[in-house]
Amino acid sequence: MLQKKEPLISIITVNYNEKNIERTLKSILAQTFQDFEWIVVDGGSNEETLNIINKYKDRIDILFSEKDNGVYDAMNKGIKVSNGRWLIFMNAGDSFYEAVSLEKIFKKYSFILRNKDIIYCDSIYHTIDSVEYKPIFPDKLNSEFWHNSCISHQSTFIRKELFNKYGLYDETYKISADLEKWLLFKQKKCKFHHIKEIISNYYTDGISAIDESREYERKLILDKYKIKAPKPIAKKIKNFIKKIIRVR
Repeated sequence: MLQKKEPLISIITVNYNEKNIERTLKSILAQTFQDFEWIVVDGGSNEETLNIINKYKDRIDILFSEKDNGVYDAMNKGIKVSNGRWLIFMNAGDSFYEAVSLEKIFKKYSFILRNKDIIYCDSIYHTIDSVEYKPIFPDKLNSEFWHNSCISHQSTFIRKELFNKYGLYDETYKISADLEKWLLFKQKKCKFHHIKEIISNYYTDGISAIDESREYERKLILDKYKIKAPKPIAKKIKNFIKKIIRVR
């Protein structure tokens, strides 16, 4: 009996009654690079949403719909059943930026992937007021970056083995478990690499964009990993002047 080939990528889509779910599904099917398995984890959506998902079930490799304990519980379910070497979370409502998004990374930049653990790319953010902007992600993810921002999992490829080695998302965090996991990976010396390609459209009307507890969780996580707040700009200038004086 022939053994099924291991897919290069697992695309995990988490959904619960997302009105724009079809936007996500169509963008995944449109990819010119098809060496992926597609896992849809639905949290027990209404019939209307499930009818949309079922239109694509012939292409979905793993699909289950059941009540869960939030987005990170659903993401963990997807990780557990995934078979790909690389994981990307293209959750309901968001979408790939263009049909060649996967092809760009896994063909054009395949030489970079060989010795990296996490490949983070760029996104176009769409606000609830229909404003579009592109965050500038730095090549070096320092303390100042983590205090003010976070890389987006819609544009990030993670080696599956990292979750096997360091565990799944910490579900005690309801909004910012992805930040906690990035910082854990950094602490464990995992190799991050920035590819300056736009991979996804991220729509900032989701729970992490509007929930007030996000900043509270962020502070808890930053304190946990002893990520110090950046110095105020006035203090930086003062220290810089002191250095100049000492040199002279």
